[in-house]
Amino acid sequence: MSDTALDTLRSVTTLEQRPSLERQVAASLRELIVSGRLPEGTPLRHRELAGRLGVSPTPVRVVLGMLGREGLVEIGRTGRAAVSRLTREDLDEVYAARLGLEGLAARLGAEAVGNEGVARMRELLVQLEGFARTQAVEDYLAARWELHATCYRATGRERLVGQVERLFWRGERYNRLLLATPERFGRSLGHYGELVGACEARDGEAAERVIHASIRWAVELLGDTLPSEHDLTPTRAVPPP
Repeated sequence: MSDTALDTLRSVTTLEQRPSLERQVAASLRELIVSGRLPEGTPLRHRELAGRLGVSPTPVRVVLGMLGREGLVEIGRTGRAAVSRLTREDLDEVYAARLGLEGLAARLGAEAVGNEGVARMRELLVQLEGFARTQAVEDYLAARWELHATCYRATGRERLVGQVERLFWRGERYNRLLLATPERFGRSLGHYGELVGACEARDGEAAERVIHASIRWAVELLGDTLPSEHDLTPTRAVPPP
């Protein structure tokens, strides 16, 4: 692991030993990966991570397996782990899953969201406009999830929302690449405005179309800029954990 990555881990507050320990470790590592502070390809050694987070290696091992299933971590045959690479194939898989699940959540949510929910989405849209003007990517991404989630939670289907949220955050590293210019921020804002309008009209089919259009736009823009998994060299070998 590089010195920069180690410094990043040192900045994470030591976690206390509680029943929710694995969730805390998972949240910390997920945020470090999604934000790019642990770049793709960074080796993730169990003992090293455990020492930096102030926990035993056991919860770290469990969490790396969990993040592996989420697609954020690559685990080799020997059990060595590294931050997963950004590739065309991964982009295709993440966004294909989002097309189905997130489209469903948007359709059902738009039909069920109440007036308070729509008002909250309007507030968040105004916030997004401000973040877009200053190209405040971190704030923009956080607010955009809350806008989407306000719609999706109206479905009352916790399992569906949980699945959508995991895919949403798995795709955030790609969204950071997407939001590279003011023009792209503007196009992104246009999609959110259309989603809010669909929710105001309680038009589930329109909301689903907006999600599909937004996802296809992202894939079309990014697909050719990413390497193929077939062209990547294997993540460099690291000592056993």
